[in-house]
Amino acid sequence: MTDFLSAYIPTILQILLFLVMFGMGMTLTIPDFTRVGIAPKAVFTGLVNQIILVPLIAYGIVLLVPMQPMLAMGLMVCACSPGGAVSNLFSYLAKGDTALSITLTAISSLVTIFTIPLIINFSLEAILGAASKNIQLPLGKTIFNIFKLTALPVFLGMFINYQFPNTAEKGKPAIKWGSITVIVLALTFMVLKLEEIGDSWSFLKASFLSVVLLNFFTLGIGFFSAKLLKLPTKQAATISIESGMQNNVLGMTLAMSPGLLNSPEMAATPGVYGVVMSLLAIGVIAIFKKMITKEETV
Repeated sequence: MTDFLSAYIPTILQILLFLVMFGMGMTLTIPDFTRVGIAPKAVFTGLVNQIILVPLIAYGIVLLVPMQPMLAMGLMVCACSPGGAVSNLFSYLAKGDTALSITLTAISSLVTIFTIPLIINFSLEAILGAASKNIQLPLGKTIFNIFKLTALPVFLGMFINYQFPNTAEKGKPAIKWGSITVIVLALTFMVLKLEEIGDSWSFLKASFLSVVLLNFFTLGIGFFSAKLLKLPTKQAATISIESGMQNNVLGMTLAMSPGLLNSPEMAATPGVYGVVMSLLAIGVIAIFKKMITKEETV
């Protein structure tokens, strides 16, 4: 890999993330943010899972599973990231409540602008201790950086959707599947960056167990918390997917960007998470689709 490509990988990741969030914005409308009044219990349950329970589960894994500090931080970065456009696609394929999925993604993408720096700064102190002083995220600057990478492109996409609804509607399938392509590209660039500082395979293997545990438990807690509150399986499946399918491109961008964490090692965990969640999604989609079909035919 040339020095030129190496120097610009963080910038490329930011561009890819911007495109993903812009594409997601083109699938959103104002009612997606106001659907709370229609299904308040489902939206509240999903947001509590995404914003509170997922980071708590990740922190519990960090405490229980021996792992390198930077990889542990990567797990926390991944856990505090919101759902992404891919979770909407997975919810649709599983016959879940796609409208709820879109609403949860939309709202969590805005809320996490403020929660991400708080959770990351806590995690830096708890995991790295004194060494965290060199990586501490300034609250205001971090909120602004996350805003311009996530909320700003979402709003621009929504504006295009509002101005040219027919064009946006025709492009929705390409946008959803294009997000998976972007994930693959982001993973490729992350591996290239990790090769500069060591053996990328060793980083990936070292983070694999914690990633599998996080994905397994977040999918489970999402589903069973929804069923505990007597939500229909259609909504429980969606909450499960939204809880377990994080925006790993955002996680990798936060980890690798010079203005943020500037740590390729931290990016390894969100990268592995992207692969694991996509593979587990195949089984999860099949299970939920069967459960929902059975419920609908009763």
